[in-house]
Formats: sequence, C-alpha cells, structure tokens
Amino acid sequence: MGEPPKQNDTSTGKSTGTSTGTGMGTGPGTSTGADDYVIAPPVPSAPPLPPVAQMPPPPLPVGAPPAVPPRPASPRRTGLVVLAVVVALLLVASLGAGVWMFLATKKAVRAGGSRTVSWSLPYTRSGLGHPRMIRGLWFTDKAVVKALPDRIVGLDPKRGGKLWEAPTPGSGSVMCQASTDSSGGVAVLARGSGEQCDTFYAVDLTSGRTLWEHSLDPDEWAPGSTPRIARSGDVVVVSANGRLTTAFRVTDGKQLWKDGDKGLYEGAGDKDTCRGQSYTGGKQLVRIQRCLLGSTDTAAYAVVVDPATGREKWRHRLGEHGTDAQVLATSPVVVDDPERPFQAMRLTVLGDDGSVRTRLEGEPRRRYNLSGDDGSAPASDVQVKGDKLVMTLDKEEDDSDDNNRMAAWSLTTGKRLWEKRAGGYLRTFHLVASETDEILAYVAGNIHDAAGLVRFDPETGARTDVRRYRPTPTKAWIGSDPYPVTHGRTLYLSAGYVTEERGTDIKSRQKSLIALPAS
Repeated sequence: MGEPPKQNDTSTGKSTGTSTGTGMGTGPGTSTGADDYVIAPPVPSAPPLPPVAQMPPPPLPVGAPPAVPPRPASPRRTGLVVLAVVVALLLVASLGAGVWMFLATKKAVRAGGSRTVSWSLPYTRSGLGHPRMIRGLWFTDKAVVKALPDRIVGLDPKRGGKLWEAPTPGSGSVMCQASTDSSGGVAVLARGSGEQCDTFYAVDLTSGRTLWEHSLDPDEWAPGSTPRIARSGDVVVVSANGRLTTAFRVTDGKQLWKDGDKGLYEGAGDKDTCRGQSYTGGKQLVRIQRCLLGSTDTAAYAVVVDPATGREKWRHRLGEHGTDAQVLATSPVVVDDPERPFQAMRLTVLGDDGSVRTRLEGEPRRRYNLSGDDGSAPASDVQVKGDKLVMTLDKEEDDSDDNNRMAAWSLTTGKRLWEKRAGGYLRTFHLVASETDEILAYVAGNIHDAAGLVRFDPETGARTDVRRYRPTPTKAWIGSDPYPVTHGRTLYLSAGYVTEERGTDIKSRQKSLIALPAS
C-alpha cells in the first residue's frame, strides 16, 4: 500500500524527543503528561457552611442619627470567594491522595467519567525515517512491556514507573520490527542499522533478557520486502529484504527449515519450482507463494503450511495478481486477492480445506496498512470478532473530507452488515486490539473535536461513547495514527507512523506510549 501521510508533530526548535516528566508517583523515564488527555468528572459542590449566630447591635446614644444599613456584598465577589475556597479544599484533598485533579471545561464536565490511570512514555527516535508502525506492545502479570528503538522496557501498569529495561543488542543497532505474539512470555524482534534489518532475536518479557539471536543468510532470489516476523505457536518464520526466509523454534532458537530447502515444495506437483513470497503467522501459518508453470507461466497460491516443517497442508490458487495478495487474518484465512494492484480489495474467506468459503461483499478500499504487513495476524486495521470481520476503510471518493470509515461483514454469508463514517473534523477510526468480543475503536481528536473510545454493536454498528478525552492535549501527544490496545481497564496508545526525516525535530509532547482510562 502507499506510504501514509506524514503525521509527525514537529517544530523548528531543538529536538526534545527524550524528555521525561517528573509527575508524582511515576518512575524514571515516565511522564504524567497524559493526564491532560483525561476529562475530569464533575467537581462536587462544597458542603454548606453552618449559619453563624449574629450579635444584636449595641443601642444608639440618645440623639444620635439613625443607623445606615450596611451595603450588601457584591454577588460577583461572593461567588469568587466561594470558588476560591472550593478550589483550595479540592487541591488539599487531591494532594493528600497523591493525585492531581484537573478542572475541566463545561463541555468536558458534561462528558463525565472517572480518572483511574494516566501516564506516558517519552518518544525515542529511531534514526531510520520510521516508514511503518511497529506494534511491539505486550503484557505480563506484572508489567506493560514496550519495544523501543534502543531498548525494551517493562513498566508498572498503574503508574508507568520503570520496572526493568534492556538495551537493543548489537553496537549501533536499533529495533526495527516486532511480533505481536508473546506466547510463553517470549517475544521475537528484529534489529539492524540503516536500511538493513535482518538480525532476529527472542526476548524474555519478564526481564528483557535476550534468549537467542540469528542473522539471516543473503539470498539473491528473495523478494524485496520489509522485515516480517510470522509466529505460530513455538515456531517463528522470519524474513528480510534480500535475505533467505528461515524458521526457528521460539523456545531455544533452533533452526527448523529454510524457504530454499530442497524438497520443501515437493508433493504438490511443483518439483521445487515454487518460492515463498511472504509468511503470516497466527493460529495458522499462511504462505503466499509463486510457482512456475511450464516454461513461462506462473501462478500464485495462498498455502497453509505445517510450521514445524514448512510443508503444505492445503493451497488455494489466487488471481492474476496474486503475488500482491495480503493475508489479513489466519483463523479463518482471509486474503485480499486484488483484481488490480493497489486498487479496491477483493476479500476472500477460505475454508479448512482451501476452498472458497465466501467472498465479502463490495470492493472496499483500504486506508493504508500502517503496520507495513509485518507478518502478524490479524493486521492492525482488521479484527475478527466471532463470525464477523471488522475493518477500517478509506474515505469514499465523494466524501468532502478525510474522515475514514469502519465496516463489518459476516464471515459466513459475506454480507456487509454495516458501515459507519467517522464524524467531526478530519477524525479517523482506529480499531482497538483486545481479547474480548467487543468491537472498539479509538477516535483520534483534533483542535475541534475530542478524542474518544467508542463501542460498535456487532449486528447494527450502533455507536456508543465509552470514554471521551481532551481534544488537544498539550503535554502528551501520540500522533494521528496510533496503535490502540486495551488490557484490563486501560487503553494503551502506542505510537504509530512518526516521520523522522532529516531536518525535522520532534516536540517533547510526542510520546511512545500513553496509558488512559478505558472505562
């Protein structure tokens, strides 16, 4: 897909991308700047003061002029005094609890809600131009773990304080890809320098300790692509531009097979005339492969393979432009098999034997794939919820603004169940990754409209506001295209596409991660 528009928050001043906050209750390297995302609940009214007994006035001397009644106090002055007292009482109470409360605008107060957690992690520059989103966010029993270019860090979920951190291995290397799967408390990442990103390593998410590391062999026949990490269970298949796709066991790093192994494609009439184009992990491991038919003809297939051996289980032949196909989900297998490259999608749902289960109605247009087709499934703009596939889409051609859309289909019938357009000024839906069956989206805000967390009814698409956040936070900014995840009662916004072009500085309010209340 095309490169997304620039979403950086830049200034002409000196770069402050490594700034830290000093908010109460946080550990090193965290900031409470996310607080100004949060809309405070209505401020409770102060309890009435008890009446004060009035002493009768002394008697007047004989012959004295009549007393002049006192001038009534100004209502404005009285109101200001009462307001000052109330604010002082609230500040004392909030300081005693170790939490700062923020007064809200009238619009914010009407929205309601309660503050539960709010912190952020400063942005770290990668120095790579950052043309794609790296998801790299995981959870353990004790920590929120975030992959950063120069390190991986474990954070306290409640306060954002640093529990541990481990540097990216290799002198001069930066992390340049990460899997979403963290089964067994282990994540697989990639590192490199410059445009090269072809060394892969596994990390223990309880400590940041590197378990194993491998660099891929050069391969002149390898398809050009961004680094991919396709994990299915205890097997991970990794690939990089100009490198030989290789499978390793996650637990110990043992090499299992390579895409160029002799006999890998035998048994299907191919006789070693096929090569893998890309692998996508998840509950099933799916390969897009290109095969030579005869002396000149070629064909492309979506193939479910055995992760331990790389051998085919079943295949489905794709269309004329099948080498441009993308696997959006692996359980069930949903593949975008376009009739024309870079045009409208043609979404096909495959059955357990590779036959066509259904084709999804319409020709939707993808906004852009922020995660750069990273090998993990589902894609960042796709969710499978029960019998429904939900996806964010590009605006329609007749739309007067850049607001995107969200749509849902039945995986059984292929019928489009509903489609909703983001309202407001240049607002966009971002599907929230979660372990529940709820369909949630984060709606990016701007100077005109508040950001928010919304829920969609699976059958009708009816929208319910779950939580609203401030339109323009001044201390913490995640960008217009974050990767949102819910875990427990917290919404985590991980930085998406952030431009790091030469000559641009990134403001201190740009964050790598923001934690907000989600209920």
